Amino acid sequence: MTTSSGIRAVIFDMDNTLHNLHAAAQAAADAVSLFCGTEFTLHFTPLNRDRPSLPGEFKDFFGDEKTASQAFSLYYTLELQCLREFDGMLEVLQSLKDAGIRLVVLSNSDGHSVYPRLSLMGLDGFFDAVFVRESFAEIKPSPAVFSHVLDFLGMDAAEVLMVGDSRKKDVAAARACGISAMHAWYGSWEDKDEVCAADSPEDILRFVFGGGKAASSE
Repeated sequence: MTTSSGIRAVIFDMDNTLHNLHAAAQAAADAVSLFCGTEFTLHFTPLNRDRPSLPGEFKDFFGDEKTASQAFSLYYTLELQCLREFDGMLEVLQSLKDAGIRLVVLSNSDGHSVYPRLSLMGLDGFFDAVFVRESFAEIKPSPAVFSHVLDFLGMDAAEVLMVGDSRKKDVAAARACGISAMHAWYGSWEDKDEVCAADSPEDILRFVFGGGKAASSE
């Protein structure tokens, strides 16, 4: 299907774009606090930047390795169970797929984290491909990553939209490669992108089917 925006494919970041990792992480951290009888606060910067750093963060906080291992196991299990896609995301993905728009996940998280999450939320069947940390030699914001995805899609940059919560890794990086980009502000802790941002997942549909205009840029 040819859309009024010319978009034929959408690349989605994973965490805080398809689902609310912030909420799941906080709920799991609260449960760990009750289990351990101490206030435990996760630092969301390392959470978003580097998921493999979490075991070390637990060890630094709790001190002894046994307690840290038990707490991390509990945290990881609960975080996975607390994951929920953003309200409206399921309908957005279905509408895009029904319209023949190709869908791809591009995440800096490792496959061990990404694949179970997609499956648990029932989102895995929507995507033509899921690219994770191990998929390429580099990760976002490297231009090479976006080049690989364009090669997979067999499309020009102008035919593709990137949606993500990171203004640097998702939005700016995609635009530098000629790809349209929308800031998933509904899931981001960053300042709203002034060019093109989504207040809700439904704004993605407004962009794709509404002529490629910024859904919100207040």
